Amino acid sequence: MMNNKRIRKAFCFILTIYTLLSPLCLKAAAEEYREDAGGYACVESTPVLAEGVEVGSRFWELFFGESEKKTEPVTLLPGGSVFGVKIKQKYVTVTDSPGVPALKSGDIILSVGGENVRTAKDVKRIVERSAGNSLTIRAMHQGSEVAVEIRPSFENGEYKIGLSLRDGAAGLGTVTFIDPKTGLFGGLGHGICDADSGEIISMETGEVCGVILGGIHKGESGKPGELCGILTDKDMGDLSVNCECGVFGIMTELPDSALDALPIGRRDEVTEGEATIISTLKNGRTAEYKIEIYDIDRDSDGSKSFRIRVTDETLKALTGGIVRGMSGSPIIQNGKLIGAVTHVLVADPTEGYGIFIENMLNYANMIELKNAA
Repeated sequence: MMNNKRIRKAFCFILTIYTLLSPLCLKAAAEEYREDAGGYACVESTPVLAEGVEVGSRFWELFFGESEKKTEPVTLLPGGSVFGVKIKQKYVTVTDSPGVPALKSGDIILSVGGENVRTAKDVKRIVERSAGNSLTIRAMHQGSEVAVEIRPSFENGEYKIGLSLRDGAAGLGTVTFIDPKTGLFGGLGHGICDADSGEIISMETGEVCGVILGGIHKGESGKPGELCGILTDKDMGDLSVNCECGVFGIMTELPDSALDALPIGRRDEVTEGEATIISTLKNGRTAEYKIEIYDIDRDSDGSKSFRIRVTDETLKALTGGIVRGMSGSPIIQNGKLIGAVTHVLVADPTEGYGIFIENMLNYANMIELKNAA
């Protein structure tokens, strides 16, 4: 009888090892996880945490541990410092079109006069060279390619076509986390969008730069406030991803206000009640402010995972609540980094939304995949 038990134990051990090593079984295990996690996708045998996003070993470790031998939790440096963003768009977009009624704000300029364009300067150069002769503009308008014939007019010593164009964006936000092992960082907690169309900007390249804070426009009901600052030429790193859950890249130097590393809190660890956020608002230094978390959506895979309410009287006095530029401010609860501030309610600046840190790390992994390729 004893020998039979030993045989069964040995068989189970061998079966377990085979299951862990077999790609087919790994895929099946991942698909089972998909059902439990509410619709997460599976790509071959690679574990995933969100639709179509593979999870590399580093960020799989952040949630499930490196191995049974490792007892210390994997940690990230919480952010809170303000950073500048400069983005080069993939396309030239229309912001205003008084001289070309057929085009609208948000349309993408593909070519002018038969030449493909990548920057607003390309368009200006072609128009100036036209000497007033007709030009054909090809553009993406409401999902379809259109061709518009225009004739530049001569005004104030130069040829113009009556279009306002944009090929980039710049602004400031707050760092959410930095991985001390790789320099990978995430911020904002939401994408950088086109101010006119509201669509997330298709980024060709991006850079992280320094910021000199100049003051705060205090928020009030119906009028969101904002942090004011000047972007500097200080090169602090590169952006690789601009998506619905934030911006991500590699930071080449840590902010002066870098804090001690904290463990990650998963969505099932987030609770309603007290928490704090870390932001840079005064004297260029990070500080911690009290908030409350409520109305948690544990199925959220976007930038509005739960509601937050500012309870800190100092923060209310400084900003009126949540203001633009505070997006990305890390949220700390029970000694863990659990998310980031993402949005403010226009009707009440003391209230807004936060994102699970888990959602941000799903997309941060895209950088690891690019670097490995």
